[in-house]
Amino acid sequence: MPGCLKEYRCPQCRKLLFRGVLVEGDVEIKCRHCHALSTVSATMHHRLLCGVDPCPNRIPVETTP
Repeated sequence: MPGCLKEYRCPQCRKLLFRGVLVEGDVEIKCRHCHALSTVSATMHHRLLCGVDPCPNRIPVETTP
């Protein structure tokens, strides 16, 4: 799982704020180093992640015999 986590960094000092997958919504976070307040929004490439099983948006993959 660590390979799929995105790093979010402070826009002021570039220190690491957090690692994670932001699927929906916004996160407001204060940098522990420079005390700048940043808002991080979910990105569109995570819109295919789904917590519903079975996922209604999943595209079936056909396997060849």
